[in-house]
Amino acid sequence: MTVFQSVHGWLTDLLSFQTVWTFIDLEKIPNDPRFDNAGIFSSPNDIHTQLMGGQVRHTEFKSFYLRRPFSQFNERLSNETFIEKLRGLVYERNLDGIMPKDGRDWVSIEVNGGIYPAQQDQAGQWADYLIPLKLVYVS
Repeated sequence: MTVFQSVHGWLTDLLSFQTVWTFIDLEKIPNDPRFDNAGIFSSPNDIHTQLMGGQVRHTEFKSFYLRRPFSQFNERLSNETFIEKLRGLVYERNLDGIMPKDGRDWVSIEVNGGIYPAQQDQAGQWADYLIPLKLVYVS
């Protein structure tokens, strides 16, 4: 199982608190009006550190974009509430040690910066919120 598959499953489970199902793709954001659409994107800033026991500590950075409605004030306010809840759930899962079950020795998955609307469509109907993730595991 790849890191992308592990994080995909972890995020899908994490986002199950909402009533709308989120479709998460790899390296692109789909455009299907039936779902909240999301994409997990790579980063060139990954760090791999050799440990003394022959293990490797991987620190990887992923950009998680989540497409949300954005045209009305109430939608934007709802997005802020949603983002606060999402950030809190990620934090709680780290504290509780709830990590992907893929055979890797996961240390943490955390939101690594501010969450903000990184881009909008020209009509202002939706915005893609950038959620920077820091993944740390040992293999």
